[in-house]
Amino acid sequence: MRTDDCFKKRLLRRTKTDLMKVTKALEMAELKKERAQELFENGFFEESIVSSYTSMFQAARALLFHDGIIEKSHACVIAYLREYYSSELGQDKINWLDTYRMERHESFYGLEKSNIDKCEAEDAFEKTEKFLESVQQIL
Repeated sequence: MRTDDCFKKRLLRRTKTDLMKVTKALEMAELKKERAQELFENGFFEESIVSSYTSMFQAARALLFHDGIIEKSHACVIAYLREYYSSELGQDKINWLDTYRMERHESFYGLEKSNIDKCEAEDAFEKTEKFLESVQQIL
């Protein structure tokens, strides 16, 4: 989906910059990262990936709140990052977010048993840490 379409469909909306929401989103990103670590340590690999994704998503929302954007779509957050943050974040990090967005979707709505293993969950957690560091540097 393109960013223009997201604005037309009101899945992204312009508002005032909200530094309180930026702070809250970053706090939530850290909290979900810690939760991902706990889940990983206890062998809940699929749930760890979902928490890793949620951590990255909250960090991405912090960027949007900083820009005065409210989101109503996970896919539109990614479209926004691709258009406005690909040089600062790097396309690889945006791709990570998109990949884990799809993993989350499959985890929540899929009808097949997950085959996520320890290595995949560990990789997701490491990418989450890098994503959060990049967002914090941008902000």
